[in-house]
Amino acid sequence: MEGQQSGDQRHAQPAEEPVSASQQAPSHRPDGGDSEAANATDTNGCHSMLAATWNIAAVNNNPFEYWVTHSDPAYNEMMLRVQDFIDNPGDRDTTVGEVLTDKMFEELVQDLTEHNFNSIDRLRRYWVEEYRERKLVSGFLKDRKIGSKRLASMPDRVTNTIYADDGSVFFRPTAINCFEGEFESKESWWAQWRHFMFNTTVQVFNDRGPSAAPGPQLVCHLLEPILKEKYKDITPEEEAMSLTLQTLCLAIFDAILIHMLDVVAAASWQHLRRTICEALYKDKDQQIVSILTRTYPNAAVVFLQEVAASFVEKLKTRDIHKKYMTLLPSQMDGRRDQNSIILASRSVFVEETAVDVTDEILKVCEHPTAPGDLVASVIQGRDRRRYMLVSFHGETNGLATRPVVAAVDEIHKKSYGDSILIFGLDANTYREHSAKTFQGVENFHQFITERGIGSCWGSEPDPLNPTTCNARTYLQPQLNKAVGQQERIRKADKNLKDWIMFYISQTSAKDSCKDNTGSRSYIEEMVFPTLDFPSDHAVVSAALTFMPSAESEQNRAS
Repeated sequence: MEGQQSGDQRHAQPAEEPVSASQQAPSHRPDGGDSEAANATDTNGCHSMLAATWNIAAVNNNPFEYWVTHSDPAYNEMMLRVQDFIDNPGDRDTTVGEVLTDKMFEELVQDLTEHNFNSIDRLRRYWVEEYRERKLVSGFLKDRKIGSKRLASMPDRVTNTIYADDGSVFFRPTAINCFEGEFESKESWWAQWRHFMFNTTVQVFNDRGPSAAPGPQLVCHLLEPILKEKYKDITPEEEAMSLTLQTLCLAIFDAILIHMLDVVAAASWQHLRRTICEALYKDKDQQIVSILTRTYPNAAVVFLQEVAASFVEKLKTRDIHKKYMTLLPSQMDGRRDQNSIILASRSVFVEETAVDVTDEILKVCEHPTAPGDLVASVIQGRDRRRYMLVSFHGETNGLATRPVVAAVDEIHKKSYGDSILIFGLDANTYREHSAKTFQGVENFHQFITERGIGSCWGSEPDPLNPTTCNARTYLQPQLNKAVGQQERIRKADKNLKDWIMFYISQTSAKDSCKDNTGSRSYIEEMVFPTLDFPSDHAVVSAALTFMPSAESEQNRAS
């Protein structure tokens, strides 16, 4: 693990206190401030530095899953037509058998038989009695049982985008990923789909090392059984043949998507997919690095969440690696690819002194966390202060956030009380609070205040001051979560989720800023990502000032 030893309505503008994006004040320097201002010591011995936190949202395999702000009017036109196709299909709601024909089904059966899938005779019965005559939209895409049984979404998740252990990436031939080929016809798509599923061998990346990997496998053998104990709606017969049935439902799902897009936007959809993939997938890592180096060149510490393992490797080949050491979780997650990491400036911190304390925190945490979601390190600064740097990604509803913060607080006070805490996190906090459902902003603020912890959002964080604004489209497997074009702002996930925290006895913050443009400004009522800003979370930054302490003064004097 690099850099660590293991151990037990436009701008968000500066002011003397943290402000929301809607308040007016003088503008920030576009370069993040000069280095003396960003990382300096004043005449009273108070040291300051610029800190930033950013969930870069590593998982974004489907370029059409979320509404994006696109410069080409054809994008909105296509998405509106897709929405209309699903909401008002009319005569277009033909049968599954007209899209995935009997001939194609027999070819699928042949492939399944050759690869020893079970229940082929039962699959033929299901095809005739259950699926062939279903309507595309009302009978399949909108069927709640197919959704609750995960018959299409589960195999899509497993095979949509596959990361191999040699760094290569495999894309299923479908409309909802960054597959690089062209679908010149239904026959062309079907031939490529069959080849991918039944003739493509991959060695899947495994974060536990080569000895834990099962060896190269055909894509069709990566599918996982759907168990009734977890998905209650699936029948015992469907459970017994779940691998075979998933393959059929995935073929139907992909065939419907290709058919629908060919109906509503035959001339443009593949080009539009390509432009989004280039901006949000192929060039995403470069865009992220560019924003950090261009807009936040003087940040002393950058907390990142939902980081892909491949991004960490790419950092080592970029100039940014010369400036920042990378502090990694004790256990990287290669399957979900949602890791928290810390970029710590080599000119501000002493790399050789970094000690990973992630496991110490996890041992006392009362809520389970996924591998890679938390990283914590105690490190010496070149100012002779000690720092505890923590980056965390909360699960979707934010219910793990309070237990993790409590654990960080406990370990800090127990073992590292002489260190200055700086904590960047995607807390997944929401406007409203429900003890069993969602972690609310105000409830979370009250929780941290009771522990002497403050944040970049000041004494009264505004739940209506969001750091996210995203909404799902109709081109993804979970139609119950789809939001129409006209309502994509009103029904968007607009919540204050991203925080920089510290002990108020040690630190104060000013010039707090949120950024969804990559230029240290925030456009309200705009869905993102955009083609220029590749994440669905804003960058949050703040200038932190550290209070002098008797111990730190003695350390500096010595």
